[in-house]
Amino acid sequence: MRISTRRRVAPLVLATAALALAASACSSETTDDGGEQTSPSPSVEPTTEPSEESTEASGDVCATGDLSFTVSEESQAGGYYLVTASAKPGVTCTLEGATIEAGFGSDLSGDVKPSEQAVSEPITMTGSTKAYAGVNPHSGPQEGGVQFEEIIVSANEGDMDPVSLKLPSTAEVDQPIGTNWHTDAAKAVPFSS
Repeated sequence: MRISTRRRVAPLVLATAALALAASACSSETTDDGGEQTSPSPSVEPTTEPSEESTEASGDVCATGDLSFTVSEESQAGGYYLVTASAKPGVTCTLEGATIEAGFGSDLSGDVKPSEQAVSEPITMTGSTKAYAGVNPHSGPQEGGVQFEEIIVSANEGDMDPVSLKLPSTAEVDQPIGTNWHTDAAKAVPFSS
């Protein structure tokens, strides 16, 4: 190697060696005044207990994407749609016992209003657990309405990722009402007042 090349390489070698020494001086263990080795941060110490982030929390509120939905047509109470929700594989979440968040179309008049006055118990959705809510698309005066072929459903108020479900038949919608989520389909019949 020529001398001029060595002179150019030498500062790079010295800089690399200085960085390596500085890095080794800043190791994860330091010595305090008592001579004991301590860690600069408790977060770098290995633990045998699982952290809160790594444990599955069953109290998380269900998002629409956590659930699978189906809809069927029922004949009770003048006819209504029964929406069934179940948790997707590996999901455990809590479905609020409030009125189903659903609607027909984008107009506010198609939003489902409560048919029950009180909130039901929350439902832990996991495995084969199913939750049911009923929607009566026509609780208003029995004269007309707007026809829809789909219902839009989300797991909770404010969920920005709703799903659109194809109805078994075309619905004539006028002042729709819905029940809370229940674990018993018989309790999900939307009676108009």
